Amino acid sequence: MSLLTDLVRAARERAGKGRVLVYHAGFETPGELEAYGAMDLDGDTGGLPGAEESAAEVLVLARTATDVRRAASLQALLPLAARVVVAVRETPHWYTAPVLSPTPAHRWRALVELRVHRPAKPSWVVEATFSKPVPAGRTLAATARAFAGHRLDATAAPVAALAGPGAAHWRPGDPNAAPAPLPGPVPDRFGARGADVVVRAVGREPVDWDGEETPDDRPEAALMTWERLGRPGGGAIARSGLGDLSEPRTIPPVDDRSVNPMGFVTVPSLGMADLSVRSGRWTIVCEGRELTVFDASGRVTDVDVDRIRQVRGVRVDWRRAHTGPVAALRVVTGLAAAGVPLVCETVPRWAGALGDELTRLITSAGEPGLKDDLEREEHSVRLRRQALRVHGVRARWEQLGAPARPPATVSVLLATRRPDMVPFALEQLARQRGATFEVILALHGVSASHPGVAGALASFERPVTVFEPDAGTVFGTVLNQAAARASGSFLLKMDDDDWYGPDFVSDLLLAHSYSGAQVVGMVPEFVHLASIGVTVHREQVTEQITNFIAGGTIFSERSAFEAVGGFRPMPGTIDAQFQHAVQAAGGQIYRTQGLGYILRRGNVANHTWREPIGTFLRRNKRQWRGFRPSALMELPAEAP
Repeated sequence: MSLLTDLVRAARERAGKGRVLVYHAGFETPGELEAYGAMDLDGDTGGLPGAEESAAEVLVLARTATDVRRAASLQALLPLAARVVVAVRETPHWYTAPVLSPTPAHRWRALVELRVHRPAKPSWVVEATFSKPVPAGRTLAATARAFAGHRLDATAAPVAALAGPGAAHWRPGDPNAAPAPLPGPVPDRFGARGADVVVRAVGREPVDWDGEETPDDRPEAALMTWERLGRPGGGAIARSGLGDLSEPRTIPPVDDRSVNPMGFVTVPSLGMADLSVRSGRWTIVCEGRELTVFDASGRVTDVDVDRIRQVRGVRVDWRRAHTGPVAALRVVTGLAAAGVPLVCETVPRWAGALGDELTRLITSAGEPGLKDDLEREEHSVRLRRQALRVHGVRARWEQLGAPARPPATVSVLLATRRPDMVPFALEQLARQRGATFEVILALHGVSASHPGVAGALASFERPVTVFEPDAGTVFGTVLNQAAARASGSFLLKMDDDDWYGPDFVSDLLLAHSYSGAQVVGMVPEFVHLASIGVTVHREQVTEQITNFIAGGTIFSERSAFEAVGGFRPMPGTIDAQFQHAVQAAGGQIYRTQGLGYILRRGNVANHTWREPIGTFLRRNKRQWRGFRPSALMELPAEAP
């Protein structure tokens, strides 16, 4: 805590007789911070200074970047200040500096100095000085956005009001949220109603709500402990509906932009760990050593996940000797969303909020299976898919009644010179599930009247647009012509001879959602060397920002594709050229897990990427004779 208290002392020295306001988030025992009058953004915010007040300096001190995002949902509460400091005590080792990206809006025109520095690992400090007092919350929100890769950071749902202690847990990372007093009403916003829905954390006896909306009341974390539920009157909490934990919607969501598979380790260095309770806190212990201790609320942070990345798996102990059911459910759903391999024999009846499928996955995977690196990762992928899709922020708000977002529109760009491969390629697309897409089929010097092509198109049930570019048109131009015919907000380049698992497209959409990258793809982890009848599993690092993904998996936001002008009009190397252009323009490329894709390698002359076969025989984890797909491909071993 010394770093944070040093920041407070320095702020007071700078301000002299000026007012210094200190806020904190993520600290259960703030210790010395309380002696300096630090205010808890996770507590009752009703008595905080108003946004119209002013201070010489505002400090926001957070334990992790996950806590910064939750605090950012309350940014509208912070007062005006000419100097704002946001400090994060601990971040995962792979985090880059949170360099803010000020906009030309009037609040940033007053900026005269911006400093981002690391006083000591693993901390980061952002210091912004302005020529006049400005809303301090804007700097807080910009810091949260910087940690998340500078993506527009708002939840696409009706504007939410947050009232009561800990209400921000329901809406992490949304600076457009509207903080409100516990009894209401929600302050008006620009002459209109301040929010469309209200989530309120309430005590045992909720106060009346003074507002047009009907609040969705949720119990304060202090109510949902086994000790409290076991006291006289505790049963009334469950009967009131506040204690109902039968559905996912009854527990706060996972902040999936912060707690997700990023940083997953495919070959861990530690053995199995245990998730149980020590001294009233959920704790992960491995080989006799405490790796991380979770907050009493059960929230999982990016730092918690980073501390346990090297464990092979986690055994969950569901015994009742813990802080409470909500804390237990939040820890498990957070770890599952991060892809931490979880196992247990049974799940208690009160844990219905996990959802049936997540419960099935956790109990169906045996510990012996996790000894194999590939089976361990397959289990991890199944867990993360389910947890992110059911317990992520947007999913939770749809469960709470927010309008369901329309399905993302994906346009698959498929160019081929080989009519005999069209049936195979369309078969791979027909297998896709969980995603809405169209196909733009470029028959490069091939006629649509070819019997094999015509038959495959006749039986294909997805929307498809076919055109026939001249055989002399270079490959990059062909793909750009396909993109010009596409209507989707995402463009996906696929190859005609590679294998794709049934969740390939939906996995890319999911990775785009949690990574914030403009371009997403997979790496050729699995390669089938058709000329020698061998399948290799290559050693690759996945779930990270990168500079290379496989050309047959390039998934791009349409805006990013158009910003760099699409593919270069060249016959080859267009994938690498496109990825370089995206990075040169300031975009990010994310590499997700590669278990849903197999690169087919035949005669070098038949590929635009003419890497010799020997390249694929080096740095392999394993190799098998014949065709050996990952179980996630859902393909028979005799598929070729």
